Formats: sequence, structure tokens, C-alpha cells
Amino acid sequence: MNWTFRKPALAALALAALALAVLVVTAGGLLLRGSDKTSGQIQEEKQTPISKTDPVADEQPPQAVPTAAPAEDLKADRRRLLETVGALTAAHNYQTYLNIGLIADGKAKGTYGNQDARQVLDSILSLQSSIDRNLAALAKLDLDKRDLESLEQMRDLSALLRQQGRDLKAFWDSGKEEDAAHYDDTRKDSWAAIGRLTGIGRQ
Repeated sequence: MNWTFRKPALAALALAALALAVLVVTAGGLLLRGSDKTSGQIQEEKQTPISKTDPVADEQPPQAVPTAAPAEDLKADRRRLLETVGALTAAHNYQTYLNIGLIADGKAKGTYGNQDARQVLDSILSLQSSIDRNLAALAKLDLDKRDLESLEQMRDLSALLRQQGRDLKAFWDSGKEEDAAHYDDTRKDSWAAIGRLTGIGRQ
């Protein structure tokens, strides 16, 4: 009995993945440009020639000792870092969900052979496991209640995505309709968790 996966069209998923990739590359480019700008300023300062009217080195006034950053600044930096990690992790989980769906559709339509599909799926799940290990390490930090709750949500979603991949393999192995239904149930759970974490799909 043939079973059809109830997912968006392959082309729509590919466009969504492409848009996400462009977003990440653009953000990375902005960070690099900001870093280059700072570096250029430092180089310009280093290359500024010494004027003949400037005092000699031993006549220069003593430089002020730099003070430590205020606690508020450190707290704000920590908050921005955690928000960035959370946004990138959410984007990665969303991309993993799309990739698993693309592999499932590709194999069902004959785009991927059995061995190629399994190799690609294994690489996706291996990367997801690596992300989860890093999230586990992050949980050992001194985080407030809200951050811990968000972190647990991301780890739960990561576990769901890895289970979704295992369920897809089980269906490939057996070809049974019940295993296909089990995969589809896990896929729906993953999508619901993505919606709760990112707001995607909500009206």
C-alpha cells in the first residue's frame, strides 16, 4: 500500500531553506563588516604620523588606567550572547526539520537512492546530536529561570527532531503503514514545538 507524506511541496521547502540560509549569511556578513571597521580604525590610529609639535615620549602625561566594565554592561553583553545563541539554535532546529522532510520526500520520489538518503539523514542527525551536547554544556552555566526554560524547550525540540529521524529510518526499514504513521506523528510534534519556540506558523 502506498503512503503519501503530508508535507508542503518540495519546492516550497527548498525556497524556505534558501531564505533561511540567506538570512544567516547576511547576519554573518554584517558582523564581519563591523569587525573590519573596528580593525580599520585601529590600523589608522597606529599609522597616524607623529607631528613635530607633539611632545616627546618622556614628556607625555601618564595614561589613565582602564577601569573594569560596569556590571550592567557585562549583564547586557551576557544577555545579547544568550539571545544570539538561542536565535541561531532555533534557526538550526527549523532547518533540521526542513532537511528531514526534504530527504523523506526525495527518497519517496526517487530523487535519492536508499544508501544516499540514509547517509544524508545520518549526517543531519549527527550534527543535531552535536548541537544537543553543546546545549547540555550550556545548561551547566548559572542561568536564570527564564533562560533555563528556553534552553529546555530547545533541548526538547532537539530530541524530537532526532526521534523524527529515527522514525523515518524505521519506516524505510519496514515499509509498514504503521511506521509511516508513527513518523508522521513525530513530525507533527516537531512542528508544534518549533511553533511554540519561534512563533512560526501562528496566525
